[in-house]
Amino acid sequence: MTLPAVTRLLSALAVGLACTLFLAPSLTRAAEGCALHGPGWETVTVHSGSADRKMRVYVPASAAGRSGLPLVFDLHGSGGNGERQALHSGLAAQADRHGFLVANPDGGIADPASPADRFYWNIPGVPLIGTLQTPANAPDDVQFFRAAIQQMEQSGCADPHGVYVTGFSGGARMASWLACELADRIAAVAPVAGLRAGVPRAGEPRTPDPSTCTPSRAVPIITFHGVHDPTNPFAGDGGPRWGYSVPAALERWASLDACQKTPSEKMLSTHVTEVSYAGCRGGAELILYRTDAPLDHGGGHVWPHPTSAASQSTAEEVDQLDASELIWEFFARHRSFRPVSYR
Repeated sequence: MTLPAVTRLLSALAVGLACTLFLAPSLTRAAEGCALHGPGWETVTVHSGSADRKMRVYVPASAAGRSGLPLVFDLHGSGGNGERQALHSGLAAQADRHGFLVANPDGGIADPASPADRFYWNIPGVPLIGTLQTPANAPDDVQFFRAAIQQMEQSGCADPHGVYVTGFSGGARMASWLACELADRIAAVAPVAGLRAGVPRAGEPRTPDPSTCTPSRAVPIITFHGVHDPTNPFAGDGGPRWGYSVPAALERWASLDACQKTPSEKMLSTHVTEVSYAGCRGGAELILYRTDAPLDHGGGHVWPHPTSAASQSTAEEVDQLDASELIWEFFARHRSFRPVSYR
């Protein structure tokens, strides 16, 4: 063999060895698969910034030992926690039927009066609850979710094309904020009793500030809200936390998603109306389930459940509306999302 040929051969071997060494960690992780084996609840440690945060994840029996599963973040309301939200939403039952992961993290801000079991989400520029302001140096919850998604995807557990966020009340406001901030990672969102489209405008809180929500793509959204909701009023309250109305939030998202301006309305039952926008960019959908039942029959600040749902009161029943089932059906329609690659 001539000297030039030997040189070329050695160079090729060196390049091949370098590529093998470079790819080895990824290949090893792929071979090992997801470390969540289930079935049942497991705890994941998420490395976010300089801190570690625990996150409960439900692995259904049908998905035990499998990798690349859809992942649904289910977020608690203000002053709640992930464990109680899991009981409230009942999404684990949907996961059992359809084979997806459910993550129920706690918000990054602990309540000083009860730091072990009451938490809030950090949405910049918005009070936590009432007039209670975000403390200085509060954990960055957007950074936490970006880290959690990346960790769940790179470990092989989550499907990058199927990461979703839902939440109730303050968790719905956080889900809405993540739609604004992490549209490059999240396929669709489902805020329940808390749809937002950015922070209320300073000095004019009955309109959303357009500069505070500029997603990188059209985001599919399904949402639920009662017209008699006393906590997050359907018509808005003009305050710095809630501010503008649910219709104003819908109109802003219709603009962001480039949907047709005028929605269609269809009465599904005595107290449930489906409000939907057509023609949204990139196959996105924008749907509101508006309920007008009395407060003691599903018309208030609730996550709607059907009568058959165990341990749910009549205050969360409205014409057999099942938010959890509809949320998963909606998410399943939006699994073709293509996220931006991690750098």
